[in-house]
Amino acid sequence: MENYCPICSYSDFTMIGKPESNAVAGGFIDRDYQVVQCSNCKLYYVLPKINFTDEQWSKLYNSKYFASQSSILLKRRKRELKNRFNMAEKLFEGKNPIRFLDIGAGEGKTLIEGLERNWEVTGIDIVDNRIPQAKNDKIEFLKAKFIEYDFPQSYFDFIYLDSVLEHILIPVEYLNKISRILKRGGILYVGVPNEDSLFNDLRRIIFSISGKKNISVKLKPFDSPYHVVGFNSTSLKFIIEKSGLQIKYYRNFGRKFEFLSSKMTSRAFWVDLLFLFPVEIIGYLMKRDVYFEAYLIKIDHELIGK
Repeated sequence: MENYCPICSYSDFTMIGKPESNAVAGGFIDRDYQVVQCSNCKLYYVLPKINFTDEQWSKLYNSKYFASQSSILLKRRKRELKNRFNMAEKLFEGKNPIRFLDIGAGEGKTLIEGLERNWEVTGIDIVDNRIPQAKNDKIEFLKAKFIEYDFPQSYFDFIYLDSVLEHILIPVEYLNKISRILKRGGILYVGVPNEDSLFNDLRRIIFSISGKKNISVKLKPFDSPYHVVGFNSTSLKFIIEKSGLQIKYYRNFGRKFEFLSSKMTSRAFWVDLLFLFPVEIIGYLMKRDVYFEAYLIKIDHELIGK
């Protein structure tokens, strides 16, 4: 059994629990999987290494993966995206033109935003779930696996990696390849969930009350959102340092308004509003919110220390 951490190769770990699975993933599972935490870098991961085929992963990441959202939440998400791109442009210090790559392009909303800024836009994903507006002839879309695609070295100015790294069985190889294809002075945006959030502590209490003590509250590799590795502040900063990229900006945050993704008449809306929303507010105050984001820069290592 491959019992080593996928980012630091440490072999000691703590058992967390069994992962949940849905009906689709259940048809692929042929071994006893466990969620564990590395004793060294504190990464959460799955043992043994998941052996799903590309076709099986594609069945999991079909169009139903993207939940419906209210018009209010869609506007908030669009504003958040603009703010992220504005931040990146500040770090570029007005550089133009921009070669932009979104890894795990999903519905393609980042591709649209980049095109509106007159950037040279490329998106890559293993499935094509783009909305119609993102299927523009000026956007290059690659239906492929990023780790296997041959990109030019030192080519992109800005690479976007939001809600992707936690889906990757080999996250170190991903960041190393990104570092190679990013220009010197180029920016990488990384966004990942915080597995040690206060929200997950609440889930642990709920699981215990409902008789699911042996089920892990960390990671959902076999049920949406299909996270196969999980980060906290320690493990995220560890993998960033290992990649050779440097942090320009880093924060722990949460959206706080996820209840807006459900209809007011639904049970989910009121559960999220009355129970989860207060937990996220407290988590923010405790700096144990549900998400991390970091803007990383590629430095010329020959110039460091001069």
